[in-house]
Amino acid sequence: MIPFIFGAIGAAVGAVAGTFVTHAIGESDRQAAKHHKAVANELCHKYAALEKRYNELADKSKQQIIDLTFQHALDEVEKDCLRLAVRLQQNLISLMWEIDREPTENALKKFVQAVELTNHVLNQVNEELISVPSDYYARNYIAACKQRLKSFS
Repeated sequence: MIPFIFGAIGAAVGAVAGTFVTHAIGESDRQAAKHHKAVANELCHKYAALEKRYNELADKSKQQIIDLTFQHALDEVEKDCLRLAVRLQQNLISLMWEIDREPTENALKKFVQAVELTNHVLNQVNEELISVPSDYYARNYIAACKQRLKSFS
């Protein structure tokens, strides 16, 4: 019976030792699991923060693209207006030469309208307006009246 008692005591000691070992291993597993869970939570929070920051930067980038596209379109419109103003000025110069060669009241009226329209365009793009000396109109109007009187005589 003594071997049976020693066997039972050995089995009991083995079971208690096994329980302690299992408990120790289980405790270390629980600690490891707790640590991994904490790391996973921290990574999730960092990922969420990064994703939020990414979305903010993406929205900001999209808005900057829209703003730059709008500014580029405005620049193109301004450039087109300046080209138009230059062409109008060139046409005014040609019209002035034509009026100087052969002044008529109708041509002077059209010239005044053309100067007003050109100045309107220049004003819209904040450029210097065309100024025609006042004696230009008077001088050419007198010449047009003289020419008209000559044609009736």
